[in-house]
Amino acid sequence: MRTLIILTLIMTFGIANVFGQEYSLYSNDILSIESEYLQETIDLNLHLPETQPFSANTTKYPITIIFDSQHERTYPLMINSIDLLTSETQIPESIIIGVPFNYQNRLYLTSSQKRGNDSLSGIERMELFLFNELIPQIQNKYKGNDYISIIGHSRTAFLVNYFAHKRPSEINLAVSLSGFFNEAPISTNTFYNFLTDDSNFPSKFNYYYTAGTSLEEMTYLRQFKNLDSLMKNQLISENLKVLFTETPNANHITNYWVSLPPILIDVFSSYNSILDTWFHDEAKASNIDNPIKQFEKDLEQVSKSIGVNLNPNLTHIFSLASYYINKQDHKTAIKFFELGLDYFPEYLEFYLEIIEIYKVLNNTEKIIAYKSVLREKTMKSLYLSETEKQEVFEYLDEN
Repeated sequence: MRTLIILTLIMTFGIANVFGQEYSLYSNDILSIESEYLQETIDLNLHLPETQPFSANTTKYPITIIFDSQHERTYPLMINSIDLLTSETQIPESIIIGVPFNYQNRLYLTSSQKRGNDSLSGIERMELFLFNELIPQIQNKYKGNDYISIIGHSRTAFLVNYFAHKRPSEINLAVSLSGFFNEAPISTNTFYNFLTDDSNFPSKFNYYYTAGTSLEEMTYLRQFKNLDSLMKNQLISENLKVLFTETPNANHITNYWVSLPPILIDVFSSYNSILDTWFHDEAKASNIDNPIKQFEKDLEQVSKSIGVNLNPNLTHIFSLASYYINKQDHKTAIKFFELGLDYFPEYLEFYLEIIEIYKVLNNTEKIIAYKSVLREKTMKSLYLSETEKQEVFEYLDEN
């Protein structure tokens, strides 16, 4: 047992070596892009989910783009919130990109301003950078999928409104926090007409907007309440969800970070319902004949409701496997770990768990087979030190 505990810690620390210590389930990296459209090199915040380095080529992740990552206090709070919500299976893992702005470019890149004789405005250049450079790179290099979330605040909330209006078929979730509409090329009426035209939404699209009720938020609150009053009782596309929320007493910066967690919880509520119903819906639990097929069906239904193929969370796999181990249904527990390997074949702890279950079942043939696979993958691991690898080999050499 002591050896098993030590080995589990080794593998956990091996994963930690990939991400560092800033966040539990996400990396904290910098992505530099030499942008043709921005005409400069931009350093972005990049946060990869913990399973991404261990995932199959077919395992893809939603892309979450958060504007204004230059905020040294509020931006980390937002990432920590996403980190916690991911851990609790409230939301699926995603690839998070933080886009920073500064005093020199924030107005230019979020407005119709042009520089010199340029044919493109700053906001148009930002649009081309986002959709022609950044998103394709995340999809091609980091396994991003087609589910795109964009989140902005104040001027970058206007940027979110602009992108939502311009490219609704390329965005799935638009979050506008303390934003506004009264600037070309959009207005409140323009945005209202956009939201009420069903032809704009051939696929699922979510628009969430919030404002605080403090005095400094009044400009944003009035504009957002104006749109909300227009949308009241308005029939809209079944693919569209629009939700306005007032944040009581929140000032301008506070509204930026406190608004996001409840929005994400709401958007991905069906994802959270998977484990919630397994463990707390007695009627469902008593009628599950084939647990693996039921879980795959649940995941498929949730993916359909959200609008993209989603992956199981590690918490799904470990929680359900542990549930069946406690019920002495070891074969079902193994199947859940094997399902995890379909998505994350390089996640070595799954092999360790399977080996330990086969020890309980006294299945020597399977123990030998999985030890062989674990040995080979340990040798090739980029995330374990030589000392850590040696610890794994010692475990594998035990009877």
